[in-house]
Amino acid sequence: MANGNFRVIVVGGGPVGLTTAHTLSKAGIDFVVLERQPTIGEDTGASIIVQPHGLRVLSQVGLLDRILAIGDAAVRNRTHSPDGSHYRVPRVFSEFESFHGCSAHVIHRAYLIRALYDGLSEADRSRVLTNKVVTDITTDESGVTVRCADGTRHDGSVVVGADGTHSVVRRHMRTLALQAAPSAAAADVDEEEPFVSEYRMMWCSFPSQGEGEEHGGAGAAQDTHGDGRSVQFLTGGTRSWMFVYEQLPAPTRDRARYTADDVAAYAEKWGDLPVDSEGLRVRDMFAQRHHAGMTNLEEGVLRRWSWGGRLVLAGDAAHKFTPNAGLGYNNGIQDAAALTNELYRALHPSPYSDEKADEKRSSNNAAAAAAGPSAEVLGAAFERYQAVRRAAVESDFSASAFHTRTDAWRTTLHWLWDQWVLPRVPERLMLWVVRRLVGGSVARGVALDFLGGEEPFVGSIPWAHPIGGKSGSPSGGS
Repeated sequence: MANGNFRVIVVGGGPVGLTTAHTLSKAGIDFVVLERQPTIGEDTGASIIVQPHGLRVLSQVGLLDRILAIGDAAVRNRTHSPDGSHYRVPRVFSEFESFHGCSAHVIHRAYLIRALYDGLSEADRSRVLTNKVVTDITTDESGVTVRCADGTRHDGSVVVGADGTHSVVRRHMRTLALQAAPSAAAADVDEEEPFVSEYRMMWCSFPSQGEGEEHGGAGAAQDTHGDGRSVQFLTGGTRSWMFVYEQLPAPTRDRARYTADDVAAYAEKWGDLPVDSEGLRVRDMFAQRHHAGMTNLEEGVLRRWSWGGRLVLAGDAAHKFTPNAGLGYNNGIQDAAALTNELYRALHPSPYSDEKADEKRSSNNAAAAAAGPSAEVLGAAFERYQAVRRAAVESDFSASAFHTRTDAWRTTLHWLWDQWVLPRVPERLMLWVVRRLVGGSVARGVALDFLGGEEPFVGSIPWAHPIGGKSGSPSGGS
């Protein structure tokens, strides 16, 4: 490592935080992960879909075999009307193997977290600390200090907030920004509760329904659409998952906390909704549950993802999508890769950089040698990170929002599109659209550009950021 005293404090030991631990480790950057829960990978939560560009980054950090061993290729999808009748077969998951050389994989969230944690080296696992509830974050010229409820103090160079929708790091970042420039900050600082919920969702996991072909087999996804609500049913090899969505009476920024009784009442309310075309209902699946929960679905993309060259956000802390399209964690992986790329560049400045940049760094050479880049240099790196990620995040945010509203027939236009337009699009045209929009978006995914090696996946659409090679077409193919 070029800068022996440079240290990243990652707040959050969920999927994005642990993925960031892996990418930082590959970059030779010291880190510590602070997780508020007492254990890593508690068996709760639902499923996560990892798409090819996410698997590509996980392959770079040596996790591909672990991930494939616990996941199932998502290769089939069927859509149903409110009465359970089948009416459409979307061509998305089934085309990933052809487009990108691998399929998307559906994985139980707890299994993914355990795979990410167990895949760290013994030394890196010792840097993942549990029961660390962050209470305060302060910065100075030399770095940042994080204090926790157990009385411990953690000093570092930067803090990465990978702590989810209700991010503590984001809250402290906002406070620091307002304190630094109270008069000018209002236009450049996001709201205290930046995300808005228009839908809520119940989820549950239960024993796999994948052995019988009547349920589509392992890797099958089935959706039931309807007026103001929708159902997703995903089948894995050892677990299956159900998601029941409902439009809220009005948009809200308030954080909802649902009890077990609330979850049971919601399941009873929508108990007659079909989850497949073979007669299974929501109440049938709910009765088999291992775990279940309920949450409002926040949506939004922050204007500012960093502050002061010391605090930066990743994953749901910076942008929150509805989960219908399965794009949340994939964007978190992309954040981890893009952010680590920029930190690596800041720690390893090019000998061929322009004279103005060299002059700017020269006054900080002594400090940089001892403690790493200045806050100014890091701030510029964070700005580049946000710039690299912004367009893809906003595109996926829009796709997720449209998916949720189309499935639940938010307006007459959504209903017409779902019930009348899509089923009548010629297959040849649909494949062209899927290739251009979905395939092109995946192909533009970033990778860890400081690592060499061969491409783990090769399909008909070239990667825009190839591993160890020159960039291809930014359009991701045609």
